[in-house]
Amino acid sequence: MTPAVIKSIIAVYQTIILGAEKMDNMIDKIKKATQSEPKKPEQQFMKLIEEVGEASQAYLSSEGASGNKYKHLDQSNVKEELVDVLLVTFALLSKVGATDEEIEELINRKVDKWIHNQNH
Repeated sequence: MTPAVIKSIIAVYQTIILGAEKMDNMIDKIKKATQSEPKKPEQQFMKLIEEVGEASQAYLSSEGASGNKYKHLDQSNVKEELVDVLLVTFALLSKVGATDEEIEELINRKVDKWIHNQNH
């Protein structure tokens, strides 16, 4: 997974939160971690499910949902867990052999569909 692909996924951070140099450094770090991830795809899918569950728990706790208040989690925990979801997703895309071009095309197509569906 090249920095260009990851940039297209998280471009908002590049322009709003991080400078280009910081973004490039972060992308390189993500790419290195993704390439050295030893888990097999089936293990990564289980990890993704776990991370989505943790993000859901954090959100429910932050909203004071019944049965989740005792966890005392807030929006910072929600954000952290959602980043975990993104990182595991990056690793999975790499594991299933997605090319940079495929990922970029899929992201563009899915975002276009998402926008189209919001307007109808």
